[in-house]
Amino acid sequence: MLYATAEAVLARFPLQVRACPNASLMCVSSGPLSAQARDAVAASAERLGFGRENVAWVEVTSPAEEGVATAPPSSAAADSVPAASDARATPIETADAGASAASLTELQLRTIVEGLDPVALVVADAAAAALLAEAYRRPLFCDHPNRLSARSVAAFSNFAALLETPEGKQRAWSLLKELALE
Repeated sequence: MLYATAEAVLARFPLQVRACPNASLMCVSSGPLSAQARDAVAASAERLGFGRENVAWVEVTSPAEEGVATAPPSSAAADSVPAASDARATPIETADAGASAASLTELQLRTIVEGLDPVALVVADAAAAALLAEAYRRPLFCDHPNRLSARSVAAFSNFAALLETPEGKQRAWSLLKELALE
C-alpha cells in the first residue's frame, strides 16, 4: 500500500520530485541544487545509513522540462487552471493538477512528504524550510536539528553556501549527522 502511494506521488509531481518509491531520505530545496550540493547530500546519505540511491529530491519551484509547454514565470497565475491535455490528472487530483507546471503549494509539499514517507529530511535552504513550516504549521529552525511528524530534519538556511568553506562543510556535516540511522 505504501509503495502504491509513493508511486502515485511520483506520477503526480514528475517535475518536482526525482526519487525511487522507497526513498528513505528526502532533500527539499527551493530550486535546483548544485552538483556539489547534490553529491554532498548523496554521500552523506550513504555514510548515515540511508544509501546513496535512496534519496528523494524535491524542488519546490519546478524546472522547465523540455517538451512540456508551460507559461513563462512572469505570466503564471498563482491559481492557474491545468491544461485539459494533462493525461495524469484525475478528479481526485484537481487541487494538485497544476503541479506539473508550477511551484508547489504547502499542501502539495505535505502530500509529497507524507506520500513518500521518508525517515528523515534535509532542507537545503530557508525558502524550502519556510514552505515546509507552513505545510506542517510548525516552526522549522534553520541550521539546527528539528523534528517534523516523527521525522528527523536537518534544515539549512543555505546548504550550498556552507559547502564553499572547510568550516562550512564541518557545520553542515555536524547537522547532517543528527539524521543518522541507529
